[in-house]
Amino acid sequence: MKKYVDFDGVIKDTYMPLFEDYFAKQKNGEYIDDTEHVIKKDWIYVLEKSPIINNAIKILNELDDTSILTRIHSLENEGVAKIKDLRNLGVKCNIILVPYTVKKTDVVSANGSVLVDDAVFNLDEWLEAGGIPIFFDNYGTNIDGWGVENKKYVRTRSLDILKKY
Repeated sequence: MKKYVDFDGVIKDTYMPLFEDYFAKQKNGEYIDDTEHVIKKDWIYVLEKSPIINNAIKILNELDDTSILTRIHSLENEGVAKIKDLRNLGVKCNIILVPYTVKKTDVVSANGSVLVDDAVFNLDEWLEAGGIPIFFDNYGTNIDGWGVENKKYVRTRSLDILKKY
């Protein structure tokens, strides 16, 4: 059985380092396109400032047949930074980059495979494609980063759950 783990919000908490200046500019009345912001953001800075969530790196290195499946907005900026960051942290598993406009289920086969993700819409697509979805709930709220409540998926706050699969 293959196991996949999302990056942002599951391995590292990138939310505040990514959007802190975005929110400050919005508060000052500036219009900022959120997609452009993510594309142009200094991802080396974001990842340096992003804490590892609940021993995720240590656990990833203990798991077999597990890959990181992360959506990216840019290959040369975000994608390269994530790969280098993970390798510098000693992560040896496969890293699969998913273009922002493509579903994770279009890049890998979900059928019979597990996905741990903090976005309900990703889990909905995973389930529809025959996969086993697990909701990662870093903050213990049962609500994803887009404000959607998880109403149907097993939830976890640790990647240790993958040791059962």
